[in-house]
Amino acid sequence: MDMAEPDTVELTVASSPEPMRARVPVWRGITGSVVAGWVAVLLVLLGAQVLAWVNGGEGPGVYPVVGHLVGVVLAGAAQYWAERNSGASAGVAGMVVVGVSATMLWLFWWS
Repeated sequence: MDMAEPDTVELTVASSPEPMRARVPVWRGITGSVVAGWVAVLLVLLGAQVLAWVNGGEGPGVYPVVGHLVGVVLAGAAQYWAERNSGASAGVAGMVVVGVSATMLWLFWWS
């Protein structure tokens, strides 16, 4: 046997009949976007509060800023749980994000 020219072996590649689908359900993306939006709102509120303090004004107030911070932490923790788990617990975590968001909208924006 001549070692200079090894035998060529054809490799088989498994192909799936279905195209690859995204592994993250749409609702997880939606709840993640909701949490990201609340983070943006919190940053704007923090900036407005600091700017008001620097200029001697009232600003949004400490309670709305702290309330948004607590809401973002709760919704972020629920989203973290939803992203790393599956089944009913992930669904409940997604609903917690929606519930916390509805509560923040009601307490700080609509009432």
